[in-house]
Amino acid sequence: MLLTEKPQSIVQFAPGMVVAYGQAIDAITHHHPLWQLCLPSEASLLDGQPLSAGAVIAPKIPHKLVMPNGWVILAEPQSLLGEAISQLPTTLPPIIDASNWLTLLQQLHIYPKLTEALQYNPYLCQDPRLQKLLAKLDACFGGECLKPEQWRASQVADWLALSESRFLHLVKAELGMAWRPYLLWRRLICAMQAIRKGMSSTQAAHLAGFSDSAHLSRTVKATFGMTSKQLLQSFQNQG
Repeated sequence: MLLTEKPQSIVQFAPGMVVAYGQAIDAITHHHPLWQLCLPSEASLLDGQPLSAGAVIAPKIPHKLVMPNGWVILAEPQSLLGEAISQLPTTLPPIIDASNWLTLLQQLHIYPKLTEALQYNPYLCQDPRLQKLLAKLDACFGGECLKPEQWRASQVADWLALSESRFLHLVKAELGMAWRPYLLWRRLICAMQAIRKGMSSTQAAHLAGFSDSAHLSRTVKATFGMTSKQLLQSFQNQG
């Protein structure tokens, strides 16, 4: 559970990744299914122990972070970013003057797979069939969501005139993660965007294919280790 007086501001929220900057204080020990990279710019505590350098937290590992200022990066294990974080050493060199995103990337240049994954944009995929799919998926952000039952891999593959196996291979290669977790991230982003635009939690949940607001809240908490309210608060603190 992430509780802060100065909540983190989400810099990037895209399928497979959340990048946030600011203060992070976990009130209780918790865990989530994502890879987590902590990059403090001030003396911090991880599980009660001093943390002055970057630290990698594996999925489902209980942890408690007290970080007055710095970066937290969360990544889906099946994403390119998740794979890059999984290959990092347990601790990284200290981050100096990392309030700027480009400055942070420059300091992480010694980990080329990581910096490449952090800058990787799945919307720049090269395959025209997936570009067609992304255009249809992006209509969701304009309020024209299609229910998740219309996004089964076999049905989408037929629509794109591909075999299901070829479609799944292309998604992994071009979008950086497998289809099912990619789609779940899209649904969560859709729901959060809808709430930010003024919809109720119940309306947003139904729009994105969740049974109700409680189902949406449970999924957010299970995925990110924070509540929907805390996630939305992070968006509100941007800039």
